[in-house]
Amino acid sequence: MAEQGIFCLGGATVPLYDTLGPDAAEFILKQTGVRAVVSTRMELERLVEVKKGGQCPNFTTVILADGVTAEAMEWAKESQLNIISFAKVEAVGAQHIATNGHQHRPPSGKDIFTFCYTSGTTGEPKGALLTHTNLIAAVAGVSGIFPMEISDRHLSYLPLAHIFERIVMCQVYSAGASIAFYRGDPLLLIDDLQACRPTIFPAAPRVLNKIYDKIQGGFAAAGGFKKKLFDKAIAVKTHNLITKGELKHGLYDRLLFNKIARGLGMDHIRILVSGSAPLSRTVMNFYRIVLGCPVVEGYGQTEGAAAATVSMPEDMMTAGHVGVPSAAVEIVLMDVPEMGYLHTDTLHKRQPCQGRGEILVRGPVVFKGYYKDHEKTRETVDEDGWLHSGDVGLWTMQGQLQIIDRKKNIFKLSQGGMYYRTLYTRAKCRLSPSTSLTATSSFLFVVLVVVVIEYVAPEKIENIIIQSLLVGQAFVYGDSVQSALVAVLIPDEDTVRNMLQKSEETMALAKAPFAEICQNETLKKMIKNEIMKVGKVNGLHGFEIPKSIYLDSEPFSVENGLLTPTFKLKRQQARDKYERQIETMYAELPKPKSNL
Repeated sequence: MAEQGIFCLGGATVPLYDTLGPDAAEFILKQTGVRAVVSTRMELERLVEVKKGGQCPNFTTVILADGVTAEAMEWAKESQLNIISFAKVEAVGAQHIATNGHQHRPPSGKDIFTFCYTSGTTGEPKGALLTHTNLIAAVAGVSGIFPMEISDRHLSYLPLAHIFERIVMCQVYSAGASIAFYRGDPLLLIDDLQACRPTIFPAAPRVLNKIYDKIQGGFAAAGGFKKKLFDKAIAVKTHNLITKGELKHGLYDRLLFNKIARGLGMDHIRILVSGSAPLSRTVMNFYRIVLGCPVVEGYGQTEGAAAATVSMPEDMMTAGHVGVPSAAVEIVLMDVPEMGYLHTDTLHKRQPCQGRGEILVRGPVVFKGYYKDHEKTRETVDEDGWLHSGDVGLWTMQGQLQIIDRKKNIFKLSQGGMYYRTLYTRAKCRLSPSTSLTATSSFLFVVLVVVVIEYVAPEKIENIIIQSLLVGQAFVYGDSVQSALVAVLIPDEDTVRNMLQKSEETMALAKAPFAEICQNETLKKMIKNEIMKVGKVNGLHGFEIPKSIYLDSEPFSVENGLLTPTFKLKRQQARDKYERQIETMYAELPKPKSNL
């Protein structure tokens, strides 16, 4: 309500994630010079800390959406903050309009609608300046692919500061549809879904993966006829899906899948949209089967108003890609020679493609720049207006975009250099001055390939590892002075306990505290074997599979500082937290033999 009122006066907003710590909140408030913040009492304590820090002199007022209490007034006196209830603001506004009338001052398309601060996985958050043209272009670009209707219902549970959620809400507003807001407790999300019965469901893979794991774990624990029926139904519907594009099945939907959807509060969903991170092919097809409706995946980033591509609702036979460009963008792939990706490539893992490279986006969705950071802006948007995403993609033979790697957050293991030296030494013994030019060229090509393929993208590996039902979260680590990867994994507690209960040898362990279970060597070996299996199925190279793992019982979270408010892993903080465990894992690995 506050944001819509601000827009009516031609103003801009600076959304703050409610999980921001005092340091990040102080940085944003200081950089933008914000004078008033609308929040609930839950965030007031942190805002008081920011004010006490003395670095934000312009910040003077907090408008509390849930009212002013005596305790809130005491906090306000301590920090010299002016505390007002949202109800009072509405009352004063109503009186002003009654006396003076409403003066609507709509913004222009070039005006900033929001300072959208990125999550900040490394360093200080950056304020992306998005205009009203960016917002409307993003909505218009995807509306032609799946238009909303006035009868649609959307349950808003993603952070309101997240650009993905804001684009969806704008699309709902423009269609005259309805929005329900969840209670703020992730543990009650299913209850809220059952109360709302949404017809559209934008979701982050983190949420979809969690629900998927619980359903799979529940049927695995049930065993017997239920498990056999579930597996048979999944197999039949998967076959029909990928061969015919069929989403419905008269028998299995009635016996099984309609009941599951109803229990989740998802039985009215007509389209599910996944975004903000990659969703595995297996999980995507699973939801298509269970819900019997189109499940599509979108791709974009904050700097491009979150809407670059989306898969087509008519295409349910394929998965593992993010669809086609929206009507509001152009997309090209730029060579990344150091990683071996070229726009002229015709093969990827033996499958034909139409080019590979870094994804560049251009169009009216591209942001204006980072607030007070011209250098980072120039690094992100080039002179021709292309937004450099840092993601590596390929064009499939059908013209769909597939995300295959990440240009940022990559590193090369030390064995790349060792492998090169070994190969060079061996070949030098075979190559003589009389060796043909063809043979010499072939040798150099092999060396080049070895060096290229040893680049490691940890995010890609983590997304593959968590496909295992035993693994809830993953942090893969490696650097240029080590010859192998290691990983910190958070096992899925319910799945692990159910598995341990099935064996007499581990039944007692299943009842132990989860921290004790995570230290068990048997479980460690089982999870390591699982990683090997999912890695091979998904085409990981040997050097991309972690050689040692550490199991922790405490999930990565926003509260413990390991996740951003949009649930992305903070790598630097994770490395610092697990520094001792990483050193131990590397110390326990066998030393590589020298071949020189």
